[in-house]
Amino acid sequence: MTLTEKELIETVARLTSDRLTEYLAAEIVIPQQSDQGLVYHRIDVARLELACELHDQYDMEADALAMMISLIDQMHGLRAELREVLNAVQTQPEPVRTQLIEVIGAARFQPPKD
Repeated sequence: MTLTEKELIETVARLTSDRLTEYLAAEIVIPQQSDQGLVYHRIDVARLELACELHDQYDMEADALAMMISLIDQMHGLRAELREVLNAVQTQPEPVRTQLIEVIGAARFQPPKD
C-alpha cells in the first residue's frame, strides 16, 4: 500500500500539510520517490499517527519527536533481536539452555563494569 501526500493527510486524522512539512524536515518519515512522485507506506502512517499524538499530548517539537521515535525504533529492533536469541536458545539441548539461563541470570544482577 502506498499513499500520496494528499491521501496521507486524509488518512492521518491530525496531520496537516504544515505539520507534515515540519515532520519531513525532522526526518520523522522519509517518503519514497516513485513515478507518481513522493509516496508513503503503512509504516509512515503509523509513525505519523504516533508523532501527531505525541505532538498534541505533550506539545513536543518535531526534532524531539524525531528523537523519541528513533528511540522507539531502536527498542523495537532490540526486541526483535532478543526474540531471535531466545528462539536460538530454545533450540539448544537442555544442558546448554540451563547453562545459558544461569549465565544470563548471573550477568543481569552484577553491577556494570567500568
